[in-house]
Amino acid sequence: IKTGSMSRSDRVAKYNQLIRIEEALGEKAPYNGRKEIKGQA
Repeated sequence: IKTGSMSRSDRVAKYNQLIRIEEALGEKAPYNGRKEIKGQA
């Protein structure tokens, strides 16, 4: 059973997965920044 916060390797793995998803989607999924969050920017 895992307790506590994520380890560094878990965080890096999650970040790397996000990078792979971004690369796979390419221009289909642009990041519009904080303006997409209601009430922000």
